[in-house]
Amino acid sequence: HISGTNGKGSTAAFLESILRGSGMKVGLYTSPHLVDVRERIQIGRGMISPESFSSLVERIREALPDDRMLSYFEFLTLISFVHFRDEGVDIAVYETGLGGRLDATNLINPKVSIITPISFDHVRHLGGSLKEIAAEKCGIIKRGVPTVVAYQPPDVMEVVRRFCDDVGSPLCLATPDEVDTPLGLAGEHQRQNASCAVEAAGLLTQAGFSVSGVGEALADTRWPGRLETVQKKPRVVLDGAHNASGAEALASFVRESFPRERSVLIMGVLADKDLSGMVRPLAPLFREVVCVPAPSERSASPKDISAAARSSGARIRTETELGAALDSTMKDLKEDDVLVVSGSLTIVGWAKSYFERVRAG
Repeated sequence: HISGTNGKGSTAAFLESILRGSGMKVGLYTSPHLVDVRERIQIGRGMISPESFSSLVERIREALPDDRMLSYFEFLTLISFVHFRDEGVDIAVYETGLGGRLDATNLINPKVSIITPISFDHVRHLGGSLKEIAAEKCGIIKRGVPTVVAYQPPDVMEVVRRFCDDVGSPLCLATPDEVDTPLGLAGEHQRQNASCAVEAAGLLTQAGFSVSGVGEALADTRWPGRLETVQKKPRVVLDGAHNASGAEALASFVRESFPRERSVLIMGVLADKDLSGMVRPLAPLFREVVCVPAPSERSASPKDISAAARSSGARIRTETELGAALDSTMKDLKEDDVLVVSGSLTIVGWAKSYFERVRAG
């Protein structure tokens, strides 16, 4: 069971790959999806079939009392529980949706809990300080169940240790330098996520599971929308850096990988995010920043994004629609240029569909 602010999905992908490579039938529950809601519920990295998904929706609707309402996320979580049970998975990897303590996934009693790096996000729901946010994330820690924790700021680690001590959860620290094998996911920050998965896999062996081929599994891991290259000439990279910490990680990768004079950023952000915290590290690394609305009613205004990017030294352009921005930008790029699309997972999902249509002709 995985909570945290950044890296939950990548950690889940690494761990699923390790367990599947060890011969297990593995369920995977993650959120949000990029293109198809069925991405959230997978077995053996295959999405739940349309037929199974529709059938389970109807079964659950018929079984629910008339006075019982489930949220969208609760409904999908329940579908995953029933689907994994019906299909007889050996083990399931669950990512929390929001927070941890009150998350629908927190009904499970896991073999191991994982807490990835914690930073500011969803402050309206989780609290305005890192300690408050950490307390919500630590709500998944269970009595006697070991907890793997990524490197954290000292005040966050203090909260994690207190929660583990209170319920007798053995604490295992995962550090990036313990993973020195090639990874299937780009970016140095992925070593922290991979180390969480490796530590969890080690703890699962103590719980009776047989794990092998860890290095190969890490190298074979794929996770869409996270520094994903969807076209090579010109190179197009999609990354769901949807908060300030994610933007810092993306900026580190861009700084090391792409020359500024050949790089263009298309960015759309949700209005409840730390806009300046996301734009500030990224915009100076690109020759042009194209500001677009995210395909969501919660989108920030492109004008607000452009205002945050104005002092970066990049050429700033606003577009009223993502498709038009992609059309015009791709038309102007040379073969050795780079386009990065980021800021919101809704942006990344839409762009992923766009380039799939391009490839299909």
